[in-house]
Amino acid sequence: MDFSGRVGGGRRGGGGGHRNVDEFGRERRDKPHQRKPYERPTRGGHRGGRGGVHAAMGHAGPIDEAQEIESRLSSLIVKVGDKNTPTLQNNLEALSVVLEKDCVKHELTVMRTFRQCVLELPWKVTVYATLAGLLNAKNGETGEKVVALMHAVLRASLARGDWGSVKVLMRFFALLVNTNTISAGSLIAMLDAFLAPLAGGVKVSASNNCYVFIVLSTLLWAGRALNEQSPAELEQRVELVSQYVQAQAAINQGNTISTVFHDVPPKGSNALAHLLDVVRAVAGNGWKIDAIYAPYELFTAEFAQAKQHALPELELPTQLAATAFYTPSEFLQLVPSPADQFVNKYIMQDFIADMLTQLEGNRKDCGKCLMQVHGLCNEDVCSVMTAVQHPEDIDPESTLVFEYMMAEVLFSFLLQLPEGLYREMYYTSLAIELRKAEPVILANVFETMVDNIVGRVQAIDVECLNRLSNWLAVYISNFAFQWDWTRWENAANEAEDSPRHRFVQETLLKLIRLSYLDRVRAMLPDSCASLIPTKPPAHNFKFTVQAMDERTRDVSVAVGRCLKSKGTVEQALGILQEHYGRWTDIDDERRQTLAREMLVEHVLLLGSKTFSHMLNAIEKFMPALQKFGDSPEAKLQIAQVTEDFWLGNPQFFAITIDKLVNYRVIDPATVVAMLFDQGHVGSWSRFQYWEILHNTVKKVNMRVVQLQGRLEAAHNAANAMAADDAPAATENQTAESVEHVEATLAQMVQEQKDVIISTTRHFARLLSSDSGASGELDRAWLHGRFKEFLRTYRVQIMENAPILESQVFTAEASGDVRQAFEDMRKLSAA
Repeated sequence: MDFSGRVGGGRRGGGGGHRNVDEFGRERRDKPHQRKPYERPTRGGHRGGRGGVHAAMGHAGPIDEAQEIESRLSSLIVKVGDKNTPTLQNNLEALSVVLEKDCVKHELTVMRTFRQCVLELPWKVTVYATLAGLLNAKNGETGEKVVALMHAVLRASLARGDWGSVKVLMRFFALLVNTNTISAGSLIAMLDAFLAPLAGGVKVSASNNCYVFIVLSTLLWAGRALNEQSPAELEQRVELVSQYVQAQAAINQGNTISTVFHDVPPKGSNALAHLLDVVRAVAGNGWKIDAIYAPYELFTAEFAQAKQHALPELELPTQLAATAFYTPSEFLQLVPSPADQFVNKYIMQDFIADMLTQLEGNRKDCGKCLMQVHGLCNEDVCSVMTAVQHPEDIDPESTLVFEYMMAEVLFSFLLQLPEGLYREMYYTSLAIELRKAEPVILANVFETMVDNIVGRVQAIDVECLNRLSNWLAVYISNFAFQWDWTRWENAANEAEDSPRHRFVQETLLKLIRLSYLDRVRAMLPDSCASLIPTKPPAHNFKFTVQAMDERTRDVSVAVGRCLKSKGTVEQALGILQEHYGRWTDIDDERRQTLAREMLVEHVLLLGSKTFSHMLNAIEKFMPALQKFGDSPEAKLQIAQVTEDFWLGNPQFFAITIDKLVNYRVIDPATVVAMLFDQGHVGSWSRFQYWEILHNTVKKVNMRVVQLQGRLEAAHNAANAMAADDAPAATENQTAESVEHVEATLAQMVQEQKDVIISTTRHFARLLSSDSGASGELDRAWLHGRFKEFLRTYRVQIMENAPILESQVFTAEASGDVRQAFEDMRKLSAA
């Protein structure tokens, strides 16, 4: 794989000018997920060739010599060790000579390329640790610069809570002990920094889980050197983390709040125990890792006389919240694999996981790099289906299969609890890229994974089933909607709220959103036809001619004509007041209710054609809608009328509710009350209600975060003006601005509190009542969504824990409701 176009950070052809790119050729963006794909020299401008920047600008002369050298050096660093070949030893030796010679003139390029390679190509960590050792052996000053740079990157990663980079960098430092670049004592001091919180006694917490995970991951690679140089110190650290893992396992025994599959022992809570088993197995093998080639073993003589470098003391972050720490979770086993190969499997999957983490900002290069992770495997460690002529002959039960391991990691990330590291769409788009690279083999691999997961659908967590449905719908839509639905045709005969039936049906409904009903119907076998609607998504307008009495028809016709002829808000309100004012047989409250319903129905009908029409209609008649929504009961009626109107179109229902909240026609508490209405009992398995709930709560949380940022900026501006002796009028204006933001923030915080408490109260009420569900399956769906809510909003729930404990999680609540809350508390421990 040619990386030469993404390193060096210079200019590239095609545009004829400078671009704001980093050393990997990427557009500099504020957010990692907005990065553009790496640009190759073979796509567009050819760096250093005829199609280079000078040719693009019309210059015939040669490119700058220094730039060409830097580009070549970067390319050499990136490409070295792509595969375990007999020439790797010579390549490393030759590259170290070149870098040692040119590092003085091109130090910045060499160092930043080396840094990025360690971070973004973690599967080649043994290669880069060996290269660093060779540079140090040839020139101690260069080695010291490499160590100082990587240690600075480690400190910065710790400070911002970038645990993926911390793990990769600690592995790199562990391997530097093998190259005699740092001492065993220096590495032990680094490990002790992570273990410092355990010095006063074993206390299980989210932060300590993360620290122990980092230590165990590092010991895998440092154990051999530490066992030779400091065996007593190594044994002490292993014993300390063993005590912690035992205490953590005891506390989380039976805790299923983060369990993906309930037909096996909890996975999320014993990930540390599994990693400890791997470490002990490696220790039993003399601390030798057989999975990955270790080129540093070829240069023992060169490293013997190398200079060792001291490391500054590490400081752990002190301002991070519990949710900012990585929650260790075990890789799901979705296909059979040889039990005696569990160490090699973990090592390989750990590298794959690091690739997914470190290259999250670029799915295209992540997909390409993933297919190369097996390049440094030792012989016979795993089979690669894409590298053999008859992949169907490979048996995953007798040998590790690389493609299956990669897919297991991908789905482990997708289904990770208590929350995914990244957006669900990242894993979907990455799977699409992988299948495009290997259309036949990886298509079969992904189908096998989905089949095996759906085969355990009775035991899967509700949120994970929702994620898988989203993933599958988008995945299928990217490949001509081709899928073998006959494998799940029995789902049509199961109960409507059975997990398999609901999963297949919801996936098909999402496919209808992504295409149209007739296309989905055409691809389905007749046995599955009952899983999709018989009619295309449409509205359910109440005031049709056949369904009205004469005086209601008069009102409806008058309002309809007014709205269609682009009448004003005042005209519409006047018509409603005039007509309903003649109805002397009802009281004022009933008149208001009927007028409200009539207006909402017609506004929704006016906007029913497209999303844009809907937004325009709501925006135009927003004053009237807000006037009618003058009480909680009135807001609830507006929400319920909206639901009835879009009964046959869940997508428009969700979007309309979202816009009504945005325009403050209804508030988040209204949405919560509508969703938990008693009329929805028996329908808790439907995904649409919970998507609306999460969208509503997340928007409230996002608004609070935005206002907190605005308040901080306002305070900073006020302090700056005070320091600069700004005019009194300006200071007063700034103070008013601060007060306004503070008042708005206080209002939003109260709204957030009300939403969290009311939602939790509704869950507890329904789950603790015999009338809260229509049966065991319906209650199981509701309880699953309750656990999802607790996991997702555990920070906000813990902020209101005293109120919830005194008002919701009382003795009157059912036992499983209180237990779920206690499990969440353990998850939220700081």
